[in-house]
Amino acid sequence: MRSRWLIVGLVASVALNLFLIGAGAGVVALGLRMARENPGARPAVFFWATEAMSQPARRETRRMLLGVRDAVRPDAERSRALRVQAWSGLAAPSPNVAAIKQALAQSRQIDIGVREKVEDQIVDRVAQLQVADRAAYANGMSRSLAAPARR
Repeated sequence: MRSRWLIVGLVASVALNLFLIGAGAGVVALGLRMARENPGARPAVFFWATEAMSQPARRETRRMLLGVRDAVRPDAERSRALRVQAWSGLAAPSPNVAAIKQALAQSRQIDIGVREKVEDQIVDRVAQLQVADRAAYANGMSRSLAAPARR
């Protein structure tokens, strides 16, 4: 009778371990997929370029960046939704190519508008800073943009 319970315990242990290994692999796969999602977008560049600035200028610039992010979020989400809709349209039995291209073009126009708003506000803010802080931000942007995107 004891050996039967030992076998049941071992089987339950193996099943639990396999479940945990599968769950861990699933989490890793999901994390890798999320990391690859939209690798071209690098909005953190604007944030990290403030690193060498003086503390008060860095704090105020980062606050401004958070405000800009919140202001353009609805447009960015609308652009992303249009892209998802457009690319999903290719899966239809007879895709409407003109509608797909139109949705992608509209998404690109929204993206250009978002980029324009963000860059204009950053330039306006940084142009008001002291020379040393402006130089530090410009140097940070140059270094960040020169480095290839990590994938």
